Amino acid sequence: MKKFIKHLVLASSICVFAINAKADAPKRQIENQKLEIFDTGLGVRNGDDLASAGIWLSNDLFAMTSTKDLPAAAEKLLLEVRLVDWQTKTSKILVDEGQLVCWNPERQIASIKTYSNTPGEIAVSYKLIKLTAQGQVSLRSDNVPINQHFCQATASLPPKSLTILLREPDGYIQLNTPGEPYIGEKTAVWMRPGKAPLDMNVRVEEVHGAGNLIGNYLAYSQKYLLNTWDSQGNSDTDRRRAGVGWNRPYDLTPYRLMALDGSIEEIPYPKIIFEYGLKRFAYFLPTPSGALISSNNLYLLQGEKLSRIWPRPGLFGHITPEIIDSLVLSPDGCKIAFRHYRDIKYTTPKSVSIINLCQKA
Repeated sequence: MKKFIKHLVLASSICVFAINAKADAPKRQIENQKLEIFDTGLGVRNGDDLASAGIWLSNDLFAMTSTKDLPAAAEKLLLEVRLVDWQTKTSKILVDEGQLVCWNPERQIASIKTYSNTPGEIAVSYKLIKLTAQGQVSLRSDNVPINQHFCQATASLPPKSLTILLREPDGYIQLNTPGEPYIGEKTAVWMRPGKAPLDMNVRVEEVHGAGNLIGNYLAYSQKYLLNTWDSQGNSDTDRRRAGVGWNRPYDLTPYRLMALDGSIEEIPYPKIIFEYGLKRFAYFLPTPSGALISSNNLYLLQGEKLSRIWPRPGLFGHITPEIIDSLVLSPDGCKIAFRHYRDIKYTTPKSVSIINLCQKA
């Protein structure tokens, strides 16, 4: 009898475990989608500049900082700027010494940071160069004062306050009045050159740029993406965290696109990801091919279908997750460049790859 009861309890436990496993199982299955991928073979060192992965000069040309092919190059800050050509799947040296900081496509001016190692200290200097969309480098022919960190005319930069810098012709988004404290419930204001300020009717706590400093301009749509991170887990953007003070018509802040006329389009938070077992993500980026979603994988959301596009399956279909960051979209919205790595040490070079979202492999 005791033996029978023991078997009955064991069978019941297995049954309960099976029911719970079934309840927790995703309703939908993530499939792998094969797209054209180019591994640049170049390593980029962690940096605190705007061009942490690189900058698209055109739809096919990508400029990026790379460690030189020398022993301990990352630790010694032996860096060069290279031009990656998507069409030929090759790269060449653009600037033989230094790190790409930023690029102004309207003025076609780039800032290069160089390091000189002396015992006990590292001296940093900057130089501004002419860099065309075709990847041609030359000396500057004008003497307009340019900020070396943002590659914009010094006179066009905002006063000291919390702002998100847009392209030079578009001004900036002001998040607080200069000299006054930051208040998240206030609405952001678009300060447009030569025009009256425009109240965006969006709470400042729901607006952030790429790295919180620079607006994320999507050239293919001529719109700015006002927020990119997962809305979950932050009391500014998540009703569950905010509690009774939440007075907005949505539970999670939607993603917003601002056109150059000031009109704003809202993209609802993609709750469909929960049905695939994806609980949260790091980055959301609309493209002509669907929404890019990154975590330790890179996904493409097309309608209600979620596909994994990175990493590529290994032996027996095994997926080894990596840290993915610094997503940079080409002007036509078809190619995404990004860093990926497992070693988080600051001096360890991070790989850079490019995926064509508009053409399958």
